[in-house]
Amino acid sequence: TNMGLHTLDDSRIQLNFNITMMDLPCEYSTVDVFSSIGFQKNVTRNIRKFPVSDDGVLQRYEQRNWHQDDVELWDPAVFETIDDLHQDGEDAISLNEETFEYALREFPFLFVKFYTSDCSNCDDFAPTWEALGEIVTDASMSIVDAFMKEKGIGDNQYSEEEYEQAVNFMAPVLVTKVNCNKHPKICLDQKIRLYPTMRIFVNGNAKGDYDGHRTVMELVHWVSHIEAENREPGQLRMHLVERFANERTVRNEVEQEWNDALTEHRAPRTRNITRHPG
Repeated sequence: TNMGLHTLDDSRIQLNFNITMMDLPCEYSTVDVFSSIGFQKNVTRNIRKFPVSDDGVLQRYEQRNWHQDDVELWDPAVFETIDDLHQDGEDAISLNEETFEYALREFPFLFVKFYTSDCSNCDDFAPTWEALGEIVTDASMSIVDAFMKEKGIGDNQYSEEEYEQAVNFMAPVLVTKVNCNKHPKICLDQKIRLYPTMRIFVNGNAKGDYDGHRTVMELVHWVSHIEAENREPGQLRMHLVERFANERTVRNEVEQEWNDALTEHRAPRTRNITRHPG
C-alpha cells in the first residue's frame, strides 16, 4: 500500500493495519517500508502477529518471527526469585525417567520444560515457569474444593497426600520440568536441541513446542488454544487458569517498583540469538 505525509512533527508514526493470510505461517510473513527516495527498512519486529485457525478464527496468543531477537525471555511481572517461589514447595514438578513416562500415560495434558542447569536463559525463565505452575495449582485447588463442597466431603475425610493427588489429577494441564543434565536419555529420546524447550503433550503425544513470548499470560493463552483443539467444549478448564493468571500478574505500586528494579538488573545481558530465543 502507499501513503503520503506532507508534514510530520513527531519522530515516530504509528500505522494500524489488519491483514489476514490463511495459508502463510506467521513466522514467514515480513513487512518492509520503502520511502519515495528508495530507502528500505524491515519493520517486522514491530508488527504484532496472531494466528488464525483453519476456520479463520483469530487466536489470542501471539506468534513470532524466525531470527527475531525481541521475544521476551521471561515475564517481567514475576519479580520473585526461584528460591522465594520454592519456599512452599515446587509446583512445576521435576520429572525423571520413570515419572516422565508415568506422566505421559496418566495425564492427558502435560506441559514440560526441558532445560539445563548451566543455561543462563533457563535461569532467567525459571521463576516464570514456577509461577505458571503455582497458578495452575491454585486453579486446580479451586476445582477440587468446589467438587468436595458439592459432594459434601469434609476436610477430615482425606489425607494431605490424597488432596495433592486430586489437585494434580484435576489440573487443566500438569506443569513439569526435566533437567537434561541429570536425565539426558529423556532429552535425547525427545530430540531436544535447544534450551529451554517448552513442549506440550496431549494423551502422551507431543503436540507442539512453544516459541512465543515467555510470559505467564502468553503461555496460558497458548495452552488454552491447544486445549480447545483437543477437548470437548464442556470439558474446557483453562479459562480458570486464565483468571488466576490475570490476578497474579497485576501488581500494586510497591510490587511494581521491585519489578522495575529486577527488569533493570536483568536487561543488560547480551545473548546470541538465532532461530530460537534460547
